[in-house]
Amino acid sequence: MIKRIERIEKMTLNEVPPKRRKAILVISEHESDRLEYTPGGNELLLSEQVHLLVPSYVTTGDLEEKLDSSGLLEPGSLLIQSPYDTSDYVILNKASSTFVLSKYLHFTTLCGLLGAREVTVEQIEVKTLTGKQIFKGSLDSPYSDGKIEAINRIFEEIRNNIKLQSKFDGGEPDLEKAENHLRQYQLSNDISMKSLIDQRKGKNPIKSRELTLSLSEESKRNLQVITDIKVPVYANLQAQIEQFRKEVYEFTLSIKVEF
Repeated sequence: MIKRIERIEKMTLNEVPPKRRKAILVISEHESDRLEYTPGGNELLLSEQVHLLVPSYVTTGDLEEKLDSSGLLEPGSLLIQSPYDTSDYVILNKASSTFVLSKYLHFTTLCGLLGAREVTVEQIEVKTLTGKQIFKGSLDSPYSDGKIEAINRIFEEIRNNIKLQSKFDGGEPDLEKAENHLRQYQLSNDISMKSLIDQRKGKNPIKSRELTLSLSEESKRNLQVITDIKVPVYANLQAQIEQFRKEVYEFTLSIKVEF
């Protein structure tokens, strides 16, 4: 096990395949040594998707420098990889809301590239294990189905940052840039976004479209990585993970796009 720790310390983040660093646990050298002798430590050491990073005084590689300049290399931090850019990471308690808002911004950017004049969010559905809540017209006017506990900080962050209406000058679609945007941000498998591009092609492109868009589908895969792990060091971090398991929200938008 010591050999594994030594290999982790010497390998730069740039050399670690993205699928093996879906999450990064920033850990001190002292705590990394403790893992070998702590109950549950071996499981974390052998994780195929959680990378243990022992920061050094001198950062090695572009990715580690990027994280360091963002103030993310504090021991005890658990960083989650963005589903849209494998070089972007967000601390655990900001990950859900950041990824949801990123997906929406990518969608509105796509609409702009396709020549949209207006994008309107007509409904937001918030779903948990205990039920769902629907917001129509205003994020302060819920229609409940089932029981949902008091809306938590994740929803508050989204409510404070999402725009219900976006307007553009409109114009001809730039199909090449639109398709490149999906590929660049790993969104080519999103049927709603891909079909919107397809419907703006040809001699009779669509002028208006109502669709549903999941804001959580891509991020679920990365967030799932940490739902089953246990961190036997950094007690506060384990408490954060336990709280995160209770705050798994899925967001779906009903959107109208006018071209």
